[in-house]
Amino acid sequence: MNTDKTIMEKLNSKFRSNLMQCLKEEVEHLAGVERKARLLAVLGQVLTESSPPNLHQKELVTIFDEVFSDVTISIYLAACGLDKPAQIILRRVLELGIAVIYLWDLPHMFWGWKCHGLDLNFKEMIDHLSKEHYKTFLKSISNGYKGEDLCDFKCAKELYGLLSDTAHGKISTFESNLPDRFAHNQADWLNHLRSLEQVEDILLDLWQKRFPMALLEAKSKLPVIPKAKGV
Repeated sequence: MNTDKTIMEKLNSKFRSNLMQCLKEEVEHLAGVERKARLLAVLGQVLTESSPPNLHQKELVTIFDEVFSDVTISIYLAACGLDKPAQIILRRVLELGIAVIYLWDLPHMFWGWKCHGLDLNFKEMIDHLSKEHYKTFLKSISNGYKGEDLCDFKCAKELYGLLSDTAHGKISTFESNLPDRFAHNQADWLNHLRSLEQVEDILLDLWQKRFPMALLEAKSKLPVIPKAKGV
């Protein structure tokens, strides 16, 4: 028991040291990622205040807070040097962020997901949101939307594939035998911040196409934020 406690204490000390080191580096980049995360959360608040007309949409707005929480946890884990758990959480961010748009206009899929054990398929969600008939639907309800792609779907697929390799334990992602597996690595930290921002930009692009007025209002509540690609 004492041995286990000693291991935990040493790990805690190492992770804390990593966190402090990260907070000294790339503070500006980290601040940009965090401000975009807050914009994601504020969008959920705006949609909640607008009282979505359908019950399933009222339940779906909880995803925005979940996404914000997961982004924050992913940042924290990566800063501690826990790259793999951070990437697994980031995969969840991307999946949930896509799912909220997919389910928003498909109530039967929402209830299947919530009540009947329906598993959402990332490829199917992307394919659905890429269809011309979905774009036509958006043009019919959204002023200003001209039928362009809702986000960089190619980038979304590539990111999801890389993050899935980690989640599924592909041997190419193993780090357990590396001598510095728990040590701070600036390159890994910066790469994770870049991946986080890529995911945030994908979601902001997508959500801006579906909720243009709500995102505009959310931006007004956060006057100083980095501009996301395509928003």
